[in-house]
Amino acid sequence: MKYSISHKLKNVLKNRIKILISPILYETIDFMVDNLLVDNNSNNKYFSLVSNVQSSVRELVRNVVITTFQEIDEDFKSSAYRQSRYFINKSNVERTLITIVGEIHFTRTYYQNKFSNNSRFFYIDKMFDLPKYDHYDSIIKGIAIKNAFDTSQAQSARDTSAIIGNLKYFMDNSTVNNISRQSVYNWIKEWHTPDIVPASFETPETLYVMADEKYIGAQDIEKDIMVKCFVTFEDVVQVSKNRRMLVNRSVFSCYDSNAWPLFMNYIAKRYDFSKIKNIALLADGGTWIKSGLSELKLDSTNSVKFYLCEFHFAQAIHHITSDENERFYLLHIFKTKDKLYFQNAVAQITAQNPKREEIITKKLNYIINNYSAIKSMLELNIGSSMESHISHLIASFFASRPKGYSTNRIKQYLKLSDYKNNGMNIFKIYIQSYNFEETVTINEDVANSYICDNFSNGNIPILNDGNNSQIYQTLNSLAH
Repeated sequence: MKYSISHKLKNVLKNRIKILISPILYETIDFMVDNLLVDNNSNNKYFSLVSNVQSSVRELVRNVVITTFQEIDEDFKSSAYRQSRYFINKSNVERTLITIVGEIHFTRTYYQNKFSNNSRFFYIDKMFDLPKYDHYDSIIKGIAIKNAFDTSQAQSARDTSAIIGNLKYFMDNSTVNNISRQSVYNWIKEWHTPDIVPASFETPETLYVMADEKYIGAQDIEKDIMVKCFVTFEDVVQVSKNRRMLVNRSVFSCYDSNAWPLFMNYIAKRYDFSKIKNIALLADGGTWIKSGLSELKLDSTNSVKFYLCEFHFAQAIHHITSDENERFYLLHIFKTKDKLYFQNAVAQITAQNPKREEIITKKLNYIINNYSAIKSMLELNIGSSMESHISHLIASFFASRPKGYSTNRIKQYLKLSDYKNNGMNIFKIYIQSYNFEETVTINEDVANSYICDNFSNGNIPILNDGNNSQIYQTLNSLAH
Protein backbone atom coordinates (compact mmCIF):
# COMPACT_ATOMS: atom_id res chain seq x y z
CA MET A 1 0.00 0.00 0.00
CA LYS A 2 1.85 3.03 -1.33
CA TYR A 3 -0.57 5.73 -0.12
CA SER A 4 1.28 8.44 1.85
CA ILE A 5 0.14 11.26 4.14
CA SER A 6 -0.19 14.57 2.35
CA HIS A 7 1.16 17.94 3.44
CA LYS A 8 -2.44 19.14 3.71
CA LEU A 9 -3.25 16.45 6.26
CA LYS A 10 -0.18 17.38 8.30
CA ASN A 11 -1.43 20.95 8.55
CA VAL A 12 -4.91 19.74 9.54
CA LEU A 13 -3.39 17.57 12.26
CA LYS A 14 -1.32 20.45 13.57
CA ASN A 15 -4.38 22.63 13.99
CA ARG A 16 -6.56 19.89 15.47
CA ILE A 17 -3.92 18.93 18.03
CA LYS A 18 -3.34 22.55 19.02
CA ILE A 19 -7.07 22.95 19.63
CA LEU A 20 -7.10 19.79 21.74
CA ILE A 21 -4.08 20.72 23.83
CA SER A 22 -5.05 24.28 24.74
CA PRO A 23 -8.04 23.62 27.05
CA ILE A 24 -6.32 20.70 28.81
CA LEU A 25 -3.19 22.74 29.37
CA TYR A 26 -5.06 25.79 30.66
CA GLU A 27 -7.32 23.74 32.95
CA THR A 28 -4.26 22.05 34.47
CA ILE A 29 -2.50 25.37 35.06
CA ASP A 30 -5.67 26.88 36.60
CA PHE A 31 -6.05 23.94 38.97
CA MET A 32 -2.40 24.05 40.02
CA VAL A 33 -2.39 27.75 40.77
CA ASP A 34 -5.86 27.85 42.41
CA ASN A 35 -5.21 24.89 44.71
CA LEU A 36 -1.49 25.08 45.36
CA LEU A 37 -1.58 27.15 48.56
CA VAL A 38 -5.22 26.84 49.59
CA ASP A 39 -5.51 25.99 53.29
CA ASN A 40 -8.01 23.13 53.11
CA ASN A 41 -6.50 21.06 55.95
CA SER A 42 -5.23 18.56 53.40
CA ASN A 43 -2.01 16.69 54.04
CA ASN A 44 -1.87 15.46 50.44
CA LYS A 45 -1.24 18.64 48.47
CA TYR A 46 1.85 17.21 46.81
CA PHE A 47 0.03 14.04 45.82
CA SER A 48 -2.91 16.06 44.49
CA LEU A 49 -0.57 18.23 42.42
CA VAL A 50 1.32 15.29 40.87
CA SER A 51 -1.84 13.24 40.34
CA ASN A 52 -3.67 16.05 38.55
CA VAL A 53 -0.74 16.89 36.27
CA GLN A 54 -0.28 13.21 35.48
CA SER A 55 -3.96 12.74 34.64
CA SER A 56 -3.94 15.81 32.41
CA VAL A 57 -0.89 14.66 30.47
CA ARG A 58 -2.34 11.17 30.03
CA GLU A 59 -5.62 12.63 28.79
CA LEU A 60 -3.68 14.87 26.40
CA VAL A 61 -1.78 11.89 24.94
CA ARG A 62 -4.95 9.84 24.55
CA ASN A 63 -6.71 12.66 22.73
CA VAL A 64 -3.75 13.30 20.43
CA VAL A 65 -3.54 9.61 19.49
CA ILE A 66 -7.30 9.33 18.86
CA THR A 67 -7.35 12.51 16.76
CA THR A 68 -4.35 11.34 14.73
CA PHE A 69 -5.99 7.97 14.03
CA GLN A 70 -9.29 9.48 12.99
CA GLU A 71 -7.85 12.25 10.82
CA ILE A 72 -5.56 9.85 8.96
CA ASP A 73 -8.43 7.42 8.46
CA GLU A 74 -10.71 10.19 7.19
CA ASP A 75 -8.02 11.45 4.82
CA PHE A 76 -7.52 7.95 3.39
CA LYS A 77 -11.29 7.46 3.07
CA SER A 78 -11.72 10.61 0.97
CA SER A 79 -8.59 10.11 -1.16
CA ALA A 80 -8.75 9.33 -4.88
CA TYR A 81 -6.30 6.48 -4.22
CA ARG A 82 -8.76 4.74 -1.90
CA GLN A 83 -11.82 5.42 -4.11
CA SER A 84 -10.14 3.82 -7.11
CA ARG A 85 -9.10 0.64 -5.25
CA TYR A 86 -11.20 -0.02 -2.15
CA PHE A 87 -14.88 -0.11 -1.11
CA ILE A 88 -16.02 1.04 2.32
CA ASN A 89 -17.27 -2.13 3.96
CA LYS A 90 -18.11 -0.60 7.38
CA SER A 91 -17.73 2.85 8.90
CA ASN A 92 -17.13 3.91 12.50
CA VAL A 93 -16.03 0.47 13.74
CA GLU A 94 -15.10 0.87 17.41
CA ARG A 95 -11.90 -0.37 18.98
CA THR A 96 -10.34 -0.09 22.44
CA LEU A 97 -6.62 -0.33 23.11
CA ILE A 98 -5.04 -0.51 26.54
CA THR A 99 -1.85 1.56 26.50
CA ILE A 100 0.65 3.04 28.95
CA VAL A 101 -1.63 6.10 29.23
CA GLY A 102 -4.76 4.04 29.85
CA GLU A 103 -7.58 2.97 27.57
CA ILE A 104 -7.88 4.59 24.14
CA HIS A 105 -11.28 4.35 22.43
CA PHE A 106 -11.47 5.23 18.75
CA THR A 107 -13.36 4.42 15.56
CA ARG A 108 -12.05 3.55 12.12
CA THR A 109 -13.22 2.31 8.71
CA TYR A 110 -13.18 -1.24 7.36
CA TYR A 111 -12.19 -1.39 3.68
CA GLN A 112 -12.54 -4.04 1.00
CA ASN A 113 -10.51 -4.45 -2.18
CA LYS A 114 -12.64 -3.82 -5.30
CA PHE A 115 -10.83 -6.57 -7.17
CA SER A 116 -10.66 -9.23 -4.44
CA ASN A 117 -13.33 -10.29 -1.96
CA ASN A 118 -10.67 -11.81 0.30
CA SER A 119 -8.76 -8.57 0.82
CA ARG A 120 -10.30 -6.61 3.70
CA PHE A 121 -8.55 -4.43 6.23
CA PHE A 122 -8.60 -1.52 8.67
CA TYR A 123 -6.25 1.10 7.27
CA ILE A 124 -5.34 2.49 10.72
CA ASP A 125 -4.59 -0.98 12.12
CA LYS A 126 -2.42 -1.77 9.13
CA MET A 127 -0.59 1.56 9.07
CA PHE A 128 0.34 1.51 12.78
CA ASP A 129 0.85 -2.27 13.07
CA LEU A 130 -1.82 -2.53 15.76
CA PRO A 131 -2.11 -6.11 17.08
CA LYS A 132 -5.09 -8.03 15.75
CA TYR A 133 -7.81 -9.27 18.10
CA ASP A 134 -6.06 -7.87 21.15
CA HIS A 135 -6.88 -5.14 23.65
CA TYR A 136 -3.24 -4.51 24.61
CA ASP A 137 -0.91 -2.52 22.39
CA SER A 138 2.64 -3.60 21.47
CA ILE A 139 4.25 -1.20 23.97
CA ILE A 140 2.45 -2.82 26.92
CA LYS A 141 3.35 -6.27 25.63
CA GLY A 142 7.01 -5.29 25.15
CA ILE A 143 7.23 -3.90 28.69
CA ALA A 144 5.61 -7.04 30.13
CA ILE A 145 7.94 -9.41 28.26
CA LYS A 146 11.02 -7.41 29.28
CA ASN A 147 9.85 -7.40 32.92
CA ALA A 148 9.23 -11.16 32.76
CA PHE A 149 12.94 -11.80 32.24
CA ASP A 150 13.89 -9.37 35.02
CA THR A 151 11.56 -11.04 37.54
CA SER A 152 8.90 -13.59 36.55
CA GLN A 153 5.80 -13.72 34.40
CA ALA A 154 3.49 -13.34 37.41
CA GLN A 155 5.44 -10.38 38.83
CA SER A 156 5.69 -8.82 35.39
CA ALA A 157 1.89 -8.98 35.06
CA ARG A 158 1.54 -7.08 38.34
CA ASP A 159 4.23 -4.50 37.55
CA THR A 160 2.92 -3.78 34.05
CA SER A 161 -0.64 -3.47 35.33
CA ALA A 162 0.61 -0.80 37.73
CA ILE A 163 2.12 1.12 34.78
CA ILE A 164 -1.26 1.16 33.04
CA GLY A 165 -3.22 2.20 36.11
CA ASN A 166 -0.44 4.46 37.39
CA LEU A 167 -1.32 6.30 40.63
CA LYS A 168 -4.96 5.21 40.40
CA TYR A 169 -3.84 1.58 40.50
CA PHE A 170 -2.23 2.10 43.91
CA MET A 171 -5.11 4.14 45.32
CA ASP A 172 -8.13 1.94 44.61
CA ASN A 173 -6.67 -1.46 43.64
CA SER A 174 -8.56 -1.31 40.38
CA THR A 175 -8.70 -4.62 38.50
CA VAL A 176 -10.10 -3.21 35.24
CA ASN A 177 -6.74 -3.24 33.46
CA ASN A 178 -5.05 -6.01 35.43
CA ILE A 179 -2.89 -8.21 33.21
CA SER A 180 -2.86 -11.94 33.95
CA ARG A 181 0.23 -14.13 34.10
CA GLN A 182 -1.32 -16.22 31.33
CA SER A 183 -1.44 -13.15 29.08
CA VAL A 184 2.31 -12.56 29.50
CA TYR A 185 2.93 -16.25 28.76
CA ASN A 186 0.80 -16.04 25.59
CA TRP A 187 2.58 -12.90 24.38
CA ILE A 188 5.97 -14.59 24.67
CA LYS A 189 4.62 -17.75 23.02
CA GLU A 190 3.13 -15.85 20.06
CA TRP A 191 6.28 -13.81 19.42
CA HIS A 192 8.59 -15.04 16.68
CA THR A 193 11.68 -14.10 18.67
CA PRO A 194 14.41 -13.11 16.19
CA ASP A 195 17.83 -14.72 16.10
CA ILE A 196 20.43 -12.07 16.97
CA VAL A 197 23.79 -12.27 15.19
CA PRO A 198 26.32 -11.25 17.89
CA ALA A 199 28.52 -8.22 17.32
CA SER A 200 32.20 -9.01 16.85
CA PHE A 201 34.84 -8.09 19.44
CA GLU A 202 38.49 -7.30 18.86
CA THR A 203 40.13 -10.72 18.99
CA PRO A 204 42.50 -11.34 21.97
CA GLU A 205 45.47 -13.72 22.08
CA THR A 206 43.84 -15.70 24.91
CA LEU A 207 40.18 -16.61 25.21
CA TYR A 208 38.68 -18.13 28.36
CA VAL A 209 35.66 -20.45 28.09
CA MET A 210 33.70 -21.65 31.12
CA ALA A 211 31.05 -24.37 30.81
CA ASP A 212 28.59 -26.10 33.12
CA GLU A 213 25.10 -27.60 33.16
CA LYS A 214 21.98 -27.07 35.25
CA TYR A 215 18.94 -29.31 35.57
CA ILE A 216 15.55 -27.60 35.69
CA GLY A 217 12.05 -29.03 36.06
CA ALA A 218 10.20 -30.27 32.98
CA GLN A 219 6.45 -30.43 32.27
CA ASP A 220 6.27 -32.87 29.38
CA ILE A 221 9.10 -35.35 30.00
CA GLU A 222 9.85 -37.58 32.97
CA LYS A 223 13.44 -36.46 33.50
CA ASP A 224 14.64 -32.90 34.11
CA ILE A 225 15.76 -30.55 31.35
CA MET A 226 19.56 -30.34 31.14
CA VAL A 227 20.53 -26.78 30.25
CA LYS A 228 24.13 -26.32 29.09
CA CYS A 229 25.65 -22.91 29.65
CA PHE A 230 28.84 -21.34 28.28
CA VAL A 231 30.50 -18.11 29.43
CA THR A 232 33.42 -16.62 27.51
CA PHE A 233 35.65 -13.72 28.52
CA GLU A 234 39.04 -12.21 27.68
CA ASP A 235 40.43 -11.20 31.06
CA VAL A 236 39.51 -10.36 34.66
CA VAL A 237 39.86 -6.83 36.06
CA GLN A 238 39.51 -5.55 39.60
CA VAL A 239 36.72 -2.96 39.76
CA SER A 240 36.60 -2.50 43.54
CA LYS A 241 38.13 -3.96 46.70
CA ASN A 242 35.97 -7.09 46.75
CA ARG A 243 34.70 -7.24 43.20
CA ARG A 244 36.19 -8.38 39.92
CA MET A 245 34.67 -8.23 36.45
CA LEU A 246 35.02 -10.37 33.35
CA VAL A 247 36.15 -8.43 30.29
CA ASN A 248 33.77 -8.73 27.30
CA ARG A 249 31.68 -11.47 28.88
CA SER A 250 29.43 -13.42 26.51
CA VAL A 251 26.76 -15.90 27.63
CA PHE A 252 25.33 -18.74 25.55
CA SER A 253 22.94 -21.40 26.87
CA CYS A 254 20.93 -24.11 25.18
CA TYR A 255 18.90 -27.28 25.58
CA ASP A 256 20.38 -29.53 22.90
CA SER A 257 22.47 -32.68 22.66
CA ASN A 258 24.74 -30.88 20.16
CA ALA A 259 25.58 -28.00 22.47
CA TRP A 260 29.22 -27.58 21.42
CA PRO A 261 28.56 -27.04 17.67
CA LEU A 262 25.81 -24.53 18.54
CA PHE A 263 28.12 -22.67 20.92
CA MET A 264 31.00 -22.63 18.43
CA ASN A 265 28.71 -21.29 15.73
CA TYR A 266 27.83 -18.46 18.11
CA ILE A 267 31.31 -17.62 19.43
CA ALA A 268 32.96 -17.82 15.99
CA LYS A 269 30.87 -14.77 15.07
CA ARG A 270 32.32 -12.90 18.05
CA TYR A 271 36.00 -13.63 17.36
CA ASP A 272 38.41 -14.42 14.55
CA PHE A 273 39.81 -17.76 15.74
CA SER A 274 42.78 -17.51 13.38
CA LYS A 275 44.09 -14.74 15.67
CA ILE A 276 43.58 -16.61 18.97
CA LYS A 277 46.68 -18.37 20.29
CA ASN A 278 45.45 -19.84 23.59
CA ILE A 279 42.00 -21.12 24.59
CA ALA A 280 41.48 -22.05 28.25
CA LEU A 281 38.50 -24.27 29.06
CA LEU A 282 37.52 -23.88 32.72
CA ALA A 283 35.01 -26.48 33.91
CA ASP A 284 34.26 -29.40 36.24
CA GLY A 285 35.65 -32.18 34.06
CA GLY A 286 32.34 -33.67 32.94
CA THR A 287 32.45 -35.96 29.91
CA TRP A 288 30.32 -33.72 27.69
CA ILE A 289 32.50 -30.72 28.60
CA LYS A 290 35.83 -32.42 27.86
CA SER A 291 34.44 -33.54 24.50
CA GLY A 292 34.51 -29.87 23.52
CA LEU A 293 38.29 -29.60 23.62
CA SER A 294 38.51 -30.68 19.99
CA GLU A 295 35.52 -28.48 19.06
CA LEU A 296 37.29 -25.39 20.42
CA LYS A 297 40.23 -25.84 18.07
CA LEU A 298 38.81 -24.10 14.99
CA ASP A 299 42.22 -23.11 13.63
CA SER A 300 45.58 -24.83 13.54
CA THR A 301 47.05 -21.90 15.51
CA ASN A 302 44.72 -22.53 18.48
CA SER A 303 46.26 -24.14 21.57
CA VAL A 304 43.43 -25.53 23.74
CA LYS A 305 43.96 -26.56 27.37
CA PHE A 306 41.58 -27.83 30.05
CA TYR A 307 41.62 -26.40 33.60
CA LEU A 308 39.52 -27.88 36.40
CA CYS A 309 37.63 -25.20 38.33
CA GLU A 310 39.11 -24.76 41.79
CA PHE A 311 35.58 -24.84 43.24
CA HIS A 312 35.22 -28.53 42.36
CA PHE A 313 38.71 -29.30 43.65
CA ALA A 314 37.94 -27.57 46.97
CA GLN A 315 34.58 -29.36 47.10
CA ALA A 316 36.30 -32.74 46.68
CA ILE A 317 38.72 -31.91 49.52
CA HIS A 318 35.75 -30.98 51.73
CA HIS A 319 34.11 -34.34 50.98
CA ILE A 320 37.28 -36.18 51.91
CA THR A 321 37.41 -34.63 55.40
CA SER A 322 35.39 -32.22 57.50
CA ASP A 323 38.35 -31.33 59.74
CA GLU A 324 39.59 -27.80 58.93
CA ASN A 325 43.21 -28.59 59.82
CA GLU A 326 43.20 -31.68 57.60
CA ARG A 327 41.66 -29.70 54.75
CA PHE A 328 44.36 -27.03 55.06
CA TYR A 329 47.06 -29.70 55.17
CA LEU A 330 45.72 -31.50 52.05
CA LEU A 331 45.56 -28.25 50.09
CA HIS A 332 49.08 -27.35 51.19
CA ILE A 333 50.70 -30.64 50.21
CA PHE A 334 48.79 -30.77 46.92
CA LYS A 335 50.29 -27.40 45.98
CA THR A 336 53.80 -28.09 47.28
CA LYS A 337 54.41 -31.86 47.13
CA ASP A 338 54.15 -34.54 44.47
CA LYS A 339 51.11 -36.69 43.64
CA LEU A 340 52.21 -39.74 45.72
CA TYR A 341 52.66 -37.63 48.86
CA PHE A 342 49.06 -36.37 48.47
CA GLN A 343 47.73 -39.91 47.94
CA ASN A 344 49.46 -41.14 51.09
CA ALA A 345 47.96 -38.27 53.11
CA VAL A 346 44.46 -39.19 51.91
CA ALA A 347 45.17 -42.87 52.67
CA GLN A 348 45.86 -41.96 56.30
CA ILE A 349 42.49 -40.16 56.52
CA THR A 350 40.79 -43.21 54.97
CA ALA A 351 42.38 -45.49 57.56
CA GLN A 352 41.03 -43.30 60.34
CA ASN A 353 37.54 -43.23 58.77
CA PRO A 354 36.85 -46.74 57.39
CA LYS A 355 33.08 -46.09 57.17
CA ARG A 356 33.72 -43.27 54.70
CA GLU A 357 36.17 -45.21 52.53
CA GLU A 358 33.86 -45.32 49.49
CA ILE A 359 33.24 -41.54 49.27
CA ILE A 360 36.88 -40.70 50.10
CA THR A 361 38.16 -43.05 47.40
CA LYS A 362 35.70 -41.62 44.87
CA LYS A 363 36.83 -38.04 45.53
CA LEU A 364 40.50 -39.02 45.54
CA ASN A 365 40.10 -40.66 42.13
CA TYR A 366 38.36 -37.52 40.87
CA ILE A 367 41.33 -35.39 41.95
CA ILE A 368 43.96 -37.80 40.57
CA ASN A 369 42.15 -38.14 37.22
CA ASN A 370 42.20 -34.37 36.89
CA TYR A 371 45.56 -33.83 38.61
CA SER A 372 47.32 -31.84 35.87
CA ALA A 373 44.17 -29.80 35.15
CA ILE A 374 43.94 -28.79 38.82
CA LYS A 375 47.64 -27.91 38.99
CA SER A 376 47.30 -25.79 35.87
CA MET A 377 44.27 -24.00 37.30
CA LEU A 378 46.05 -23.13 40.52
CA GLU A 379 48.94 -21.71 38.51
CA LEU A 380 46.62 -19.73 36.23
CA ASN A 381 45.73 -17.24 39.00
CA ILE A 382 42.62 -16.06 37.14
CA GLY A 383 39.97 -18.12 38.89
CA SER A 384 36.75 -19.60 37.62
CA SER A 385 33.36 -18.09 38.42
CA MET A 386 31.24 -20.61 36.51
CA GLU A 387 29.42 -21.86 39.60
CA SER A 388 28.26 -18.36 40.50
CA HIS A 389 27.37 -17.71 36.86
CA ILE A 390 25.25 -20.84 36.50
CA SER A 391 23.56 -19.98 39.77
CA HIS A 392 22.88 -16.37 38.83
CA LEU A 393 22.10 -16.79 35.12
CA ILE A 394 20.21 -20.08 35.05
CA ALA A 395 19.25 -21.35 38.50
CA SER A 396 17.93 -18.04 39.88
CA PHE A 397 15.48 -17.66 36.99
CA PHE A 398 14.66 -21.21 35.89
CA ALA A 399 15.16 -23.36 38.98
CA SER A 400 14.47 -21.16 42.01
CA ARG A 401 10.69 -21.65 41.80
CA PRO A 402 8.75 -24.93 42.10
CA LYS A 403 7.65 -25.06 38.47
CA GLY A 404 8.46 -26.94 35.29
CA TYR A 405 9.06 -25.81 31.73
CA SER A 406 7.86 -27.25 28.47
CA THR A 407 10.59 -28.59 26.20
CA ASN A 408 8.80 -26.78 23.36
CA ARG A 409 9.19 -23.40 25.06
CA ILE A 410 12.49 -23.67 26.92
CA LYS A 411 14.63 -22.85 23.87
CA GLN A 412 12.85 -19.52 23.38
CA TYR A 413 13.19 -18.69 27.09
CA LEU A 414 16.92 -19.51 27.03
CA LYS A 415 17.38 -17.38 23.93
CA LEU A 416 15.70 -14.37 25.56
CA SER A 417 17.56 -14.95 28.83
CA ASP A 418 20.85 -14.89 26.91
CA TYR A 419 19.86 -11.64 25.18
CA LYS A 420 19.25 -10.03 28.57
CA ASN A 421 22.47 -11.44 30.09
CA ASN A 422 24.45 -10.16 27.10
CA GLY A 423 23.19 -6.62 27.64
CA MET A 424 20.55 -6.49 24.92
CA ASN A 425 17.26 -4.68 25.44
CA ILE A 426 14.39 -7.16 25.08
CA PHE A 427 11.84 -4.33 24.83
CA LYS A 428 13.66 -2.85 21.82
CA ILE A 429 13.91 -6.25 20.16
CA TYR A 430 10.18 -6.88 20.68
CA ILE A 431 9.13 -3.49 19.30
CA GLN A 432 11.20 -4.12 16.17
CA SER A 433 9.89 -7.63 15.55
CA TYR A 434 6.51 -8.25 17.25
CA ASN A 435 4.61 -8.18 13.95
CA PHE A 436 6.95 -10.58 12.12
CA GLU A 437 5.19 -13.70 10.86
CA GLU A 438 8.32 -15.87 11.05
CA THR A 439 11.65 -15.94 12.87
CA VAL A 440 14.17 -13.62 11.23
CA THR A 441 17.82 -12.82 11.81
CA ILE A 442 18.87 -9.39 13.12
CA ASN A 443 22.37 -8.06 13.72
CA GLU A 444 23.12 -7.10 17.32
CA ASP A 445 23.97 -3.49 16.43
CA VAL A 446 20.51 -3.16 14.83
CA ALA A 447 18.80 -4.78 17.83
CA ASN A 448 20.54 -2.32 20.18
CA SER A 449 19.90 0.74 18.00
CA TYR A 450 17.62 3.53 19.18
CA ILE A 451 13.99 3.04 18.25
CA CYS A 452 13.29 6.75 18.58
CA ASP A 453 15.67 9.66 18.17
CA ASN A 454 15.53 11.37 21.55
CA PHE A 455 17.38 14.37 20.18
CA SER A 456 14.79 15.36 17.61
CA ASN A 457 11.08 15.98 17.58
CA GLY A 458 10.28 13.01 15.38
CA ASN A 459 7.04 13.06 13.44
CA ILE A 460 4.90 15.14 15.79
CA PRO A 461 3.90 18.10 13.57
CA ILE A 462 3.26 20.59 16.36
CA LEU A 463 6.85 20.18 17.52
CA ASN A 464 8.18 20.89 14.03
CA ASP A 465 6.09 23.93 13.06
CA GLY A 466 8.66 26.39 14.43
CA ASN A 467 6.20 28.43 16.52
CA ASN A 468 7.78 28.96 19.93
CA SER A 469 4.45 28.97 21.77
CA GLN A 470 3.68 27.85 25.32
CA ILE A 471 2.21 24.62 23.94
CA TYR A 472 5.33 24.00 21.87
CA GLN A 473 7.63 24.55 24.88
CA THR A 474 5.56 22.23 27.10
CA LEU A 475 5.40 19.36 24.61
CA ASN A 476 9.03 19.85 23.59
CA SER A 477 10.07 19.42 27.23
CA LEU A 478 7.95 16.29 27.54
CA ALA A 479 9.40 14.87 24.32
CA HIS A 480 12.96 15.26 25.63
